[in-house]
Amino acid sequence: MKNTLKIDHDARTIVMDRTFAKYAENTMSDEYAHLQRVRKDYPNYSVIQRQIKRNSNKKTYNGLTYEYMEDYIMTHGSAELIKKNLHEFHEMRLISECHGKAFRYPVIKSWFLDKYPEITKFGTVDEAKVIEVGEDRKVA
Repeated sequence: MKNTLKIDHDARTIVMDRTFAKYAENTMSDEYAHLQRVRKDYPNYSVIQRQIKRNSNKKTYNGLTYEYMEDYIMTHGSAELIKKNLHEFHEMRLISECHGKAFRYPVIKSWFLDKYPEITKFGTVDEAKVIEVGEDRKVA
């Protein structure tokens, strides 16, 4: 059993992760039996499932793939700038292959967004274009 329960004595809770909760649904599983033993030891504690804290301010770019980045580089800027940025992009992709997957994409994405900041501004309302009309706000 790799997934375990944690006991939070301050909050008087028994905390389980999502995987443990899934396995504990089966009444014949080791996780179910373990949960019942812990509940018997701490009858006044409530059982909760741990929630991962999400950063609500995190900006995501769902369609920002390596292929999209390459296409965008090839269609924006002068011929010299395109050649320079495309070479740098391919060099970064090559170097990233020797690093863990968790570091590959974020580093290249950061480089790309620094080079092409207009991507981050796409779809946002420019403050200069907002005109107030009475209590309604309309975009010009």
